[in-house]
Amino acid sequence: MGEKLGQNGLANGFMRFSHYAIPRESLLNKRADVTPGGEYVTPFKDPSKRFGASLGTLSSGRVGITELCVTNLRLAVCIAIRYSAVRRQFGPTPDEELPVLEYQTQQWRLLPYVAAVYVISHFSRRLHGEFVNFMIASMMGDKSDRQAELGREIHAISSTSKPLSGFTARDGIQECREACGGHGYLAVNRLGVLRDDNDPNLTYEGDNHVLLQQTSNYLLSLLTDKMAGGVVSSPLGSVDILDSYQTVLRRRFSPPSTTSHLTHTDVLPVYEWLVCHLCVESHHRLEQELSRKKNGFIAREESQVFYSHTLSLVFLEYLVVRWFAEFVEGARQEGGGLYSVLCRLGNLYSVWCLHKHSAVLYEGTYIGTDAQSHCNLLICEPYTYFVVQVDAGCIYILHRWLFH
Repeated sequence: MGEKLGQNGLANGFMRFSHYAIPRESLLNKRADVTPGGEYVTPFKDPSKRFGASLGTLSSGRVGITELCVTNLRLAVCIAIRYSAVRRQFGPTPDEELPVLEYQTQQWRLLPYVAAVYVISHFSRRLHGEFVNFMIASMMGDKSDRQAELGREIHAISSTSKPLSGFTARDGIQECREACGGHGYLAVNRLGVLRDDNDPNLTYEGDNHVLLQQTSNYLLSLLTDKMAGGVVSSPLGSVDILDSYQTVLRRRFSPPSTTSHLTHTDVLPVYEWLVCHLCVESHHRLEQELSRKKNGFIAREESQVFYSHTLSLVFLEYLVVRWFAEFVEGARQEGGGLYSVLCRLGNLYSVWCLHKHSAVLYEGTYIGTDAQSHCNLLICEPYTYFVVQVDAGCIYILHRWLFH
């Protein structure tokens, strides 16, 4: 099909078949089949269960792309942080120039992406592990209701993990390029290559903005079941908070008493409220559109902006922060020196993400005007931790001109 913007090591094209006979034995019939007599047969009595089991299998590409995005961002962050640590410019006296990483604006631009690399990387590895377990169970013939529900859940998670990681990598790589100034524009430093190679992650295996609708549809269906008297529960527990959404929505922000800034454990209750609030608001918006005699397709399409679209991203951010908080707690119980550094990374990422949703928190009266001071980005913390974390990677892979 021709040269692409990036990833030109891969060739793609298309084939067209016209009236080409395919034998019945060639059917992909793991979860359904057609007998020689033309009868459709399946071990799943409930069509939604069969659909859920099929959805899980389709998640493999999105799970892999999530990890690819983190890899691209990791390389860009290594280049930008190391350059900022050695590049000196201006200073308090004529005889002294400071590394640009000591400037608050440079830290504010780059350090959240260092935290994002670690937090999303942990999330992608755990999601990959859950997906592998799902596939093993499928190959072993597990056709239980739990397996089908797990397929739906993994599909919903991966449908937003790809957009979230893709958007984060896209914005982070561009920020790294700009933070390196004119030197970052040199092709030898690979930032442009990383940006171009990451770009298809935003559109293949499903356009990111379309995929977000898959997650919001899943969440809204669970809320509808709950409103009808059902129970919301999932194999991975990612949506269990919706089962008590009415209680969660009565909460209000309680600032931490022992520290001047929020931590990732402080942020989790805030995200629980956000997920429930946006889910209910999206449900109401969808019902309004349906009441105007619009069909389901149009109603869902016109309830995306500010509602379902945001709901999907907030849900995934909540899950990313929650899984990382569980990981950090495990590090605390094991002891050692990692706990403190992991806390800093988790704190920075969670508050950085949460800060984007301040307007929703104010609008929903979850926080008052006195709460903003607690939402600082921790950029005044000593940045040495972050330089060490970047330096710990496989630097020999980079060997960019910027380091010399």
